[in-house]
Amino acid sequence: MRLGYHVMVEPLSHPIRSSGMPTEWTLPIPRTARYATLGVLDETVRDCWLVCHGYGQLAANFVMGFEPIRAPGRLIVAPEGLSRFYLQGQSGPVGASWMTREARTHEIVDYVGFLDTLYRHILARTCRDRLRLTALGFSQGTATVCRWVARGRVRPERVVLWGGPLLPDDEVEDAVERLSQVRFTVVAGTSDSYVDSDALRKELTRFQTFGIPHDVITFDGGHRLDAEVLRQLAKW
Repeated sequence: MRLGYHVMVEPLSHPIRSSGMPTEWTLPIPRTARYATLGVLDETVRDCWLVCHGYGQLAANFVMGFEPIRAPGRLIVAPEGLSRFYLQGQSGPVGASWMTREARTHEIVDYVGFLDTLYRHILARTCRDRLRLTALGFSQGTATVCRWVARGRVRPERVVLWGGPLLPDDEVEDAVERLSQVRFTVVAGTSDSYVDSDALRKELTRFQTFGIPHDVITFDGGHRLDAEVLRQLAKW
């Protein structure tokens, strides 16, 4: 499904850079974002999961990984990163990304605005007083959901960071008050090449240093979703 929203970036009158070189400008535009769902979006929803994919994935493929926890009253929503690209050369399979280092600040503003708009869209079609929200990020999507909590208009009951880190220290410091109001669950596979045992230990130390409430789940496997862990998380 596609969702129209307005990209809110710097006004047209503010150049990005100019010193004898070409001047770059930013321009707010309306655009169409895409998301995929498992479950029925209506007033029967009580348990909503908003799940952000990793680098190079697409929403419709990613959301299928949550099939083991599909259930009546549970809605799983997978927004798709706003930048798409060919995974191999100039044709073939396509993936999406949440951001790169180029125009980083604007890309963050754009996807936080997208996630806020998407969640308002969900709230308008459900019973918000009875809705529990889990925000889950996988791989690159962990930073995405953290920034949404830090900068957006959302207070999920729980954030799950799966196979990826918390934000950089400077961003955590700026948002530690908001982040510490949410319970985090860190999930990592024991053979995840992106989050090995040393990286996981350092990451958990950062949570303790910043006073952010958290727990950790590990499973036998690599950089992937795991059905048994999902079922465990779904029992909250």
